[in-house]
Amino acid sequence: MELLKKDFPPRARAVLAAVVIALIALTYVGSSGAAEPKSGTIRLDFIIGGKHAPWFVALEKGFYAKRGLTATIQAGSGSADTVRAIAAGGADFGFADMSTAIVARSRGTPVQTVAQFGYVPATIMWREDTAIKKLKDLEGKSWAISPGQAQWYLMPAYCRINKIDFKSIKIQETAAPIQPAALVAKRTDFIVMYRASNDEVAELAATKQGMKLNRIFMKDTGLDIYGTGLIVKDEDLKLRPQLVQAYVEGTMEGLRYTRDHQEEALQILLKHKPELDLALTTLQLKNALYEVFIPPESVQSGLGFMKPDIMDKTVRITNEYFDVGRKVTATEVFTNRFIKQ
Repeated sequence: MELLKKDFPPRARAVLAAVVIALIALTYVGSSGAAEPKSGTIRLDFIIGGKHAPWFVALEKGFYAKRGLTATIQAGSGSADTVRAIAAGGADFGFADMSTAIVARSRGTPVQTVAQFGYVPATIMWREDTAIKKLKDLEGKSWAISPGQAQWYLMPAYCRINKIDFKSIKIQETAAPIQPAALVAKRTDFIVMYRASNDEVAELAATKQGMKLNRIFMKDTGLDIYGTGLIVKDEDLKLRPQLVQAYVEGTMEGLRYTRDHQEEALQILLKHKPELDLALTTLQLKNALYEVFIPPESVQSGLGFMKPDIMDKTVRITNEYFDVGRKVTATEVFTNRFIKQ
């Protein structure tokens, strides 16, 4: 203010002083507004299990809160339902199958993927004592499935890639939680599960009955594309990028902490979800960390990083083999802008 007195006449000093005070006030309001926590609902892909520990770790350890996000975590009932919930405003952020999100995008749902969690983890499972010995033998067999699941979209595409007559498969609409039981009880011939989720549920149920199951990984037989990822609305990418960044970075810190402190992460999950079975949850978490969530590119380029060539392939296969409304481009369905490298 001394400089104002020496170098400017009284009227000019008054104007300049008012401008300085206004700028200080605006800076204060802007900074305190940015620090104000914003709430956000996270809808997961399925029934909560061991693989979902990173989200609860991020919640418990304050990884979301320190970035200004007050998070609420919801269970899901299938990736298609999760994507619909995000689009309809029932959730702010999601964790869901990427191809399902791409199909939704092709039909007018404005969502994008902002981080990947590995390649397609789907497995086809059947009882060893059935007539199924190879993929072609799935023709004419019964399949327990629910329309809200990502598998509803994956299986027709997988059959086209492997030249299996999908129309010959007998659809048995069955709620997702009871599909493993339906297989073990011999009420269906095969199911399509997710590794680190209901794959282990089916395996343990069969073991208890002294039954052996066979499985084939879709990623090893034609669907070597990205599987699940973090899903957000286009509108939030434009209007609330800081909140999207808080979700991505907080979740990735949760994943990193879970990887490095697995026992503590398991206890955090069980604290929030004490009804979970310890043995099953432990196995799901182990398989998620070692088999599904952290592919080489996540280690080399930052957790969640999507390699452009793999995303191009993911989009190309989805466009070609899935029931899309229109062909989409890779640039409109994903972004790495929130991934720390």
